Amino acid sequence: MMTLTINKKKVRAKKGETVLEVAQREGIYVPKLCYLKGVTPYGGCRLCLVKVKGWEKPVTSCTLLVEDGMVVETETPLLKRLRRFSLQLILSEHPHACLVCEKRIECADYQECIQKTAITSGCKFCARNGNCELQELIDYLKIEEIPFSFKYRNMEIEKCDPFFERDYNLCILCGRCIRACQEIREAGTLDFHHRGPETMVGTAYGLPHLESGCQFCGACVDVCPTGALRERYSKWEGVPEKSVQSTCLLCNIGCSIDLKINDKKLINTTPTHEQICVRGRFGIAPLVYHPKRITQPLLKKGDRLVQVEWKEALAYVAETLKAYTGKTGILFTPQMPVKAIDSIYALARHLKSTIAAPLALDAVVRPFDVKKFERGSVILIVNTDMVSDFAPVLLHARKHSKMQHRIIVIDAVKSRVAEMADLWLQPRPGKESDLVRTLFAGGRIGKSVGVSQEDYTSCRDAVKEGPVYLLFNADNMKGMKLPKRVSVLPLASSINTLKILEMGTDDSAERVLKDKSVDCLYTIGVAPRLDRKYKRLIVQDSFPPSFDFDLFLPAASFVEIDGTVVNINGKIKRLHKATEPLGNSRPDLWIIKEIGKALNCDLTKRTIRRKRRGKKSQLRKITVTKKYPLYLIVRKNSFVYRGHMLSALMKGFERLRYDNRIWINSATARKLKIADGADVRVIGQAIDLTLPARITDHVPPDSALIYAHPSLAISGDQSVRIECIKS
Repeated sequence: MMTLTINKKKVRAKKGETVLEVAQREGIYVPKLCYLKGVTPYGGCRLCLVKVKGWEKPVTSCTLLVEDGMVVETETPLLKRLRRFSLQLILSEHPHACLVCEKRIECADYQECIQKTAITSGCKFCARNGNCELQELIDYLKIEEIPFSFKYRNMEIEKCDPFFERDYNLCILCGRCIRACQEIREAGTLDFHHRGPETMVGTAYGLPHLESGCQFCGACVDVCPTGALRERYSKWEGVPEKSVQSTCLLCNIGCSIDLKINDKKLINTTPTHEQICVRGRFGIAPLVYHPKRITQPLLKKGDRLVQVEWKEALAYVAETLKAYTGKTGILFTPQMPVKAIDSIYALARHLKSTIAAPLALDAVVRPFDVKKFERGSVILIVNTDMVSDFAPVLLHARKHSKMQHRIIVIDAVKSRVAEMADLWLQPRPGKESDLVRTLFAGGRIGKSVGVSQEDYTSCRDAVKEGPVYLLFNADNMKGMKLPKRVSVLPLASSINTLKILEMGTDDSAERVLKDKSVDCLYTIGVAPRLDRKYKRLIVQDSFPPSFDFDLFLPAASFVEIDGTVVNINGKIKRLHKATEPLGNSRPDLWIIKEIGKALNCDLTKRTIRRKRRGKKSQLRKITVTKKYPLYLIVRKNSFVYRGHMLSALMKGFERLRYDNRIWINSATARKLKIADGADVRVIGQAIDLTLPARITDHVPPDSALIYAHPSLAISGDQSVRIECIKS
C-alpha cells in the first residue's frame, strides 16, 4: 500500500491504481467525460487534469499512476481555467444553445420559449434532457458562453437498425462507446473513422450495425454521455426516478438487471454489474407494455370471449379441474418463480394430472459457475451460437481465463461464434456427436464426417492436455459421455431447468399433448401447437395463444412480482417487484394459490416426482432419401418468453434473428428456384409446415435450418423436402 495526499487529505492506494480511481473512491470529485471504468484510460477530454507537486504541468488523472508520497491538487484556478477551455472546445462541435441558454432553468418548468436550436438537438427536444453529462459539467464549471464559432454537422440520424438510434451530430468523440464495444463486449463493431474535423464514430465501411457483427447489447448506449446514442423505445420516457434490482428470466443465465422506473412505469433495463444480452437490455420493457398483452380474464360464452371478474374466472377453473380430475394435462413455463413451480406441482398431485415443462429433461444438466474457467483452457463449443444465445457466458469465459485460452467451434452451421473462433470445424449435419467422441477417443476421423484431417489433428492436439470445457445446448445434443478431465457444460435454454430436474416430471410436453386420456389441458406460459381439440382448454399467460381456448387467466410479467429463481449456476436469484401488475393481471403464484383454495387443495407440501424411466434418448440417425433429399437442422429457439417468440412480438428481434423463417443454403435455393422471403412448404415424415425462406450461406449445401418452437411441433433433426409455394 502507498500513501498520497489529495487536496490536503491523506489517502491510501494500491500499486497500479490511478489518481482518478483513488479520488473517486475517497469521494473527491474530479470532472471527466471520456473516462470509463474497466477499460483502458483515454485521456482525451482533458477535464480530469490535476496538479502534482513538483511537476511543471498539469496531467490527466485518469492516466496518472499513483506514487508513494505524491501530493495532488484537483481544484486550482489554473485547473478550472483549463477545464473550462477544454469543455468550450468540445462544445464548439456540439449543439450547445440548450446548454448555455439563460432561460434553461425556467424552461424546464414554464417553457418560456419554443426552441433555441434545431429540434433534433436542443432544449426540450433532446432525448437526454435531464440525463446529459454535459449539462452537469456546464453547471459545475459555470460556463455561460462558448467563444468559438459553431457549425452544425447536419448528419442524417441513423435509424436503419433495431433497438437504438445514432445521432452523431451530438457526438463529442469521447470514445467511450468504442472502448466499451472493443474491450468490454469484445465485439469490435465501432471505431473512429477519418481524421481532424472529419473524425466520426462508425462501423467498418459505414455498414448498418445489422451487417457489421453488432450484438445489440446496448453497452455503447449505456456509456454515451450525450444523446448521440439513444434507445428507441424509451427515448421520450424521461429520466428514471428510481432503479430496482432484479433478475432477467429471458434465458438460463439469470443476469442481474436494474429496472429503471419513471412515473410508476418501467422505461428500460440496464446491467447491474456484469454485461447482459440484447434480450435483457432491449426486450423487457416492450414485452411488459406490448399492445397484444391481455390484462383481463376472458371467458368463452357461446361463441364470444367476454371479460369477466377474477371471482367468476376462478370459479370456472375450479369447477373444470374438479370435473376432469385424473384427465387433466398441465404444461408450464420454467419462467416462473420457484414457489409458483412448487405450487403447480402440488396442484398436479391433487388433481392426479400429468405435468411437464418444454425442456430437454433427458439431458444431463448440472450447475456450473461461469466465473471459474481456468486460465489456459480450451473452450469447445458444439452446436450452439454462444454469441447470439449465451453471450454473457462467453464473456465470463474469456474474462476469467485471462484471455489465455482457445475457442474451438464444432458446428455444421456458420454461427457468429464460429466466425470469431480460433478454429472452426464444420462437419456434415448430424455428425457433430461422432466428431466429438472420436476427438477424445483418439481415433481417426472418417470421410463421412466431412472435416479435413488437418483441422481434426489441430483440434485433437489442442484438447489433448490441459483443462477443456465442452459447452453445448442440451436441447441439441444427447449422450455426451467424455473423459473426466473434460468439463461437460450443457446449456439448457430456460431458467429454473435445474429446479425442474430436481422436482422430476411425468413426461415430456410432447407426450402430454399426444396423451389421448387428457381431456382438459391447462397451459401456463406455454403456447404449443395443438393437433386435436380438448373438451376444456385453460390458458394462463400474458399473450394470447394461436389456438382457441375456453378461459384466459392474465399473468403478471416477472418485473411485476417478487420471488426467486434458480439460474445456470444453481444459484438462487431474487425477483423484486418494480411496478404494479398491468391492468387486472395477477402473479402466477397468486392465481395457482387461489385455484388451490377453491379446490381445498394444500399447496404447501413439497412434491418430488420421479421421472419416468423409459428408453434413454439418443440421437436419431437421419437418412436422406430421394423423397426427402434435404437435411433439416433443428435448433432450439432461446429467444422466447412464456412460450412466445420475441421475433413474433417485436420487429427488432425479427430483423436481428430471422428465427421465424427457414434458412436455406443459397446453392440449394437456386436449385429449387426459391427466392429470399418466398413462402415454402417443408414436408417430412412428421412435419408439414409453411414458412418464409431466408437464403444464406450460413447453412451447408443440401440442408436447411429451423429454430424450433413448441408452436411448430418439431422434435429434432430430420430429412425433408422443400417446395416453393407459387403466388
